[in-house]
Amino acid sequence: MSHDSRSSHSSAFCQPARQVSGSRAYIRRTVSLMKSKGAVVVVVVSLLMVVSIGCNNFYLYRHQSAECKERGKAYSARAEKLKRDAADVLRVGTKRDVVIRFFQNNGIPPTVFANEITGTINLKGCAPTGCGSDDALLGLRVEVDKEGTVTSKPAIGALYTDCF
Repeated sequence: MSHDSRSSHSSAFCQPARQVSGSRAYIRRTVSLMKSKGAVVVVVVSLLMVVSIGCNNFYLYRHQSAECKERGKAYSARAEKLKRDAADVLRVGTKRDVVIRFFQNNGIPPTVFANEITGTINLKGCAPTGCGSDDALLGLRVEVDKEGTVTSKPAIGALYTDCF
């Protein structure tokens, strides 16, 4: 009996050998069909991406009124002026009282740490596309020594707070 079951197994393994050519044709058709379906999938995914990008640009677009644009120009001008003035006034070797006065004259409340004096103010500008609001920050940082004397160039940061 065990011999018969082995022979049936061996004959079962031998029989599909005739169907290999049919199986190969089936595999070729399946692969061909998968390739054509793959091409369709690639096209559909590509179209979805294009539509998605287009919709995001539509939804992220912000109308910028003339008032908004003026605020944006004023914000940029203030940041550039602060950068120029800080480079002129806060040179290496400038004393602490001049640094503190510079911060105050520019409406930036100074905060003194061990080796730096920093300050940040909140402003309104005109945020670019992709930002949620027109809220902006303008910051100034100066490295100082123990006596409060400037030891490096000032760093100015200007950015919108609600952007991606």
